[in-house]
Amino acid sequence: FRGFFAASLSLFEDVYLYPVINGSTFYLDDFPSQIPDGNSTYITRDYGTTIRDFYINIWWPDMMNLSDQYGIKYTGLAIECYDDAVDGTTDAAPDTATFLNFGNMLLRRGGEIGYHGYNHQPLCLSNSDYRGIYDYKTWQSKEAMVKAFEHLVDFCDELFPGEDMSVYVPPSNLLSKEGRQMLIENFDWIKTLSGIYLPDDALDFALLQEFDVDEYGVVDQPRIISGCDVDDFMTMGALSELNLHYVNNHFTHPDDALDPERGAELGWKELYRRFDSYLSWLYTSAPTLRNMRGTELSAAVQRFVAIAPHYDLREGFMEITLDNFSDNAQLMLRFNEKEPDDVRGGTLWHLTGDLYILEAFEDRVTVFFK
Repeated sequence: FRGFFAASLSLFEDVYLYPVINGSTFYLDDFPSQIPDGNSTYITRDYGTTIRDFYINIWWPDMMNLSDQYGIKYTGLAIECYDDAVDGTTDAAPDTATFLNFGNMLLRRGGEIGYHGYNHQPLCLSNSDYRGIYDYKTWQSKEAMVKAFEHLVDFCDELFPGEDMSVYVPPSNLLSKEGRQMLIENFDWIKTLSGIYLPDDALDFALLQEFDVDEYGVVDQPRIISGCDVDDFMTMGALSELNLHYVNNHFTHPDDALDPERGAELGWKELYRRFDSYLSWLYTSAPTLRNMRGTELSAAVQRFVAIAPHYDLREGFMEITLDNFSDNAQLMLRFNEKEPDDVRGGTLWHLTGDLYILEAFEDRVTVFFK
């Protein structure tokens, strides 16, 4: 409800402003990765084809269509294999051809690739407790985690040379303190860690984050909602975050269409329709949202965390001073008793009613009133 509180508070002053992030990012967890073998009940029911053919010929073309329609730049999260090795051995022989094909198509469309894991075992040691909710293993040692992650890094460097990969999203949003420290100490080019934003009482040990920057300069960039079947609770969370941070951060998986807990019984055609409906609502409600890759959203978070705005209302205009300004700042403004006219030092974008987004290009901005 934070966004609703922020919107309510903005009604108490003649003019009200606060910094926002202004970004929209879409993560594809487990992509690129190894395509599951065999068939799925729901894919066979609706398409009469294998999981592999569904991914290649139906799911990915549909996701690319949404990218074209809404200007989305996907951030894919690479996972090398699905073995259960937690001792540092890395004997997997992945299907590099499909991995490379999916990854290159994503990159050519303006997306980027981040890390998800050598396998789908979270970076947690034996002192972690999954409380019976997950049947994951724990790593035998910190050294085993390092060795496996190094293998993932080498694998991605070989397939996608020259790509700067600096985002890590933990499997099932589980990352221990030891795992986080391991990444910081051994893989210092990873500058974004992305967990989740909305709390879940049953998963209070998940990586729950605020939009922030830690003492090492690593950006905490939580994802807000997930999946193609965006229910009322998630829609309310999305609406709240548009009002508070003016941000959309969403993730989905290729296998959503296979899992009944994520709407697979509805069929991919209906899941696609519902996801398209969410995107249409999002970009109609917030037309000035900037489509971003994960690293770009992290840069916006850094600016958001640093900026400190002050303003002075005068006859006919207002002066806004931005401490810690770098090259760009985004602010939400509501004009309750004033009507904006011209702007110097930035651009004012109208959202709805008396609500605006200010994009500042200088550390001093003047807004003139009619």
